[in-house]
Order: sequence, then C-alpha cells, then structure tokens
Amino acid sequence: MTRNRTIGLGSRDGFDVGRDPRSMSMGELEQLGHARLSPVRALRLRCLDCCNGSAQEVRLCTAVDCPSWPFRMGRNPWRTPLDDQERAQRADRMKRNRAAASTSPEKTQGQIDASPSDGARVPERPTADISSTEKDEDEGGAS
Repeated sequence: MTRNRTIGLGSRDGFDVGRDPRSMSMGELEQLGHARLSPVRALRLRCLDCCNGSAQEVRLCTAVDCPSWPFRMGRNPWRTPLDDQERAQRADRMKRNRAAASTSPEKTQGQIDASPSDGARVPERPTADISSTEKDEDEGGAS
C-alpha cells in the first residue's frame, strides 16, 4: 500500500476503513489525488469512469435507474433556469465582489482562526452501525 493511500484509511476492529473526509485537511485530500470539484462535476467524472472515459457512452447511457443518470451530462436538471433580470443582478453582484476583492486586503490569520465555521466537530463514529447479520439479511443489491 502506498503512503498516499494510507492517509485516507483508518482502522476499526482490525480492518481498514475509509476516513471521514470531513475530518481531513485539504492537504491530506490533495495528497490522495483529489481536487476541488463541484458535486455535479464529480458525478460527471464518475459517469465517465463508469463508461471507460467515453463521453459518447455517457451520453448514450441507458442506466436510467442510476442516481447519477440525471447529472451525467454535467448539469443539474433540478435547478430552475434564471430569468434575464436575475442573471443581470448576479452579474452585477459578481462584478462588485471582484472589484472589492481586488482593492481589499485578504483576511489575516487571526481573522481566519477566529472564524466560527472552521472549528466544526465531526463525530468519530457514525450514529448507526449495521451489523453483519443485518447486512446479510438484506435482499437485492450488489454482492
């Protein structure tokens, strides 16, 4: 096992288990080879992986019961389209934000450390465990 792979693994009852990515630093995730992606982009890449890298096969996919199927083209079909007025308002807001960002200094380390959202705790164990007997009793699914 390579060093990078071991970063993403923990141990439970003597078995390797995947670590909770919410408790990992961005550096650790990057060492595993992950990059920042939107969820829709990640689904598109998963579909490409499933279809052996063929965009044409993703387009022609017949696995309509797959949870990723509606997102396979890299768009969220549930998102309502913006009207022209909302699109113009967002464009103006983006221009103002970019102009403000170029003139204002970045946050200091003290401001970043004091941020309340950065200190969120992640539980070490899941709230519900499924015993091996419960897993064996379930019908269907992949084996």
